[in-house]
Amino acid sequence: MSNPSQTREWNATEYHRISGPQASWGQKVLARVHLRGDEWLMDAGCGTGRLTAQLLQSLPQGRVVGVDLSQNMLATAQDYLSPDFGGKFLLVAADLQDLPFERVFDGVFSTAAFHWVLHHDRLFRSLFRVLRPGGWRATTPDGPP
Repeated sequence: MSNPSQTREWNATEYHRISGPQASWGQKVLARVHLRGDEWLMDAGCGTGRLTAQLLQSLPQGRVVGVDLSQNMLATAQDYLSPDFGGKFLLVAADLQDLPFERVFDGVFSTAAFHWVLHHDRLFRSLFRVLRPGGWRATTPDGPP
């Protein structure tokens, strides 16, 4: 039997339409973080890119890598982000429990994604591994903050 987290797909168009609450939670987290504007950040569980866009607006010289397991979400995020942010972002299909990065990011953002991950010990080890020394994580709980 395959791991359900590796086979989950979403109706990205519908999710983008109804994901206002999640975007609002992300705005609250972003408001608490003081960015220099040149950071390299990960949006873990980026979905359709709504928080990714907010991060990019706060990073005039920075970059964001959006990571999601859903190809549908990533395709929608690509369409959503490309007109305004061109080469300032990269989207990667990956399981948050096994990220293909090591010591790359200054920070990791995530909004209401971790409850979809089966093994939280693996998740947090993976997130720690992607952070540069002194890196940080800013996340929402899996419900309203």
